[in-house]
Amino acid sequence: MHATLLKATTLTPFCYHSLMVQSGTATLPEIIGDRALAFALASSLGMMAARVALPAKDYRRHLAAMPFRTAVLLTTEPRLLSPRSCRLNLDGEAGFKEKVHKATSSGNLKDHFLVQEVPPQQVFYSAVFGLDPFQETGQRELVIRVGLHRNGMVKLEPPDTEERPATVRLNAATAALFGRELPVERYLLHGLQLTPMLPLADAAAEVATWN
Repeated sequence: MHATLLKATTLTPFCYHSLMVQSGTATLPEIIGDRALAFALASSLGMMAARVALPAKDYRRHLAAMPFRTAVLLTTEPRLLSPRSCRLNLDGEAGFKEKVHKATSSGNLKDHFLVQEVPPQQVFYSAVFGLDPFQETGQRELVIRVGLHRNGMVKLEPPDTEERPATVRLNAATAALFGRELPVERYLLHGLQLTPMLPLADAAAEVATWN
């Protein structure tokens, strides 16, 4: 399976509810997950159907329908911005239902909570296998949207020769969706279980079995 190397540069801050911290959540700073990359790239390439509501979650079926597979995006210099206060407008979004007000007393449904975001100009590297998004679009640069509410913007481009990664990490949790059992070197979250570094050819051969 053909491998296209990626350099991803954050253009705007973004966050995910990744790690629980006091009064809020922090984003895993060293990684953008393979599934986040896959769905963001599919959306940027016009492969996502417009819907009023989200479809039922079925990662295996949705990922299998894409003409590419993805490794996780990694950075060697992880950084986070200082905590930022957010407000959830429950009055406007959920009304005054009793169960909603009970939920606001704990967790991330508090009216106010903190997030820590990945800053702009953070650089990650990875690879996409199968369809070459740059060749497909005729563009050298693509912009994808990631993070909560897709508020973050990330620029994808081919890396310069000296920047090209020789190895990548796959997500063993994604491999498991396709019935493949891969070794896990770092367990970050249930849906993010990083394999050891793999040569590109080995990673390409593995993801070719994800059907």
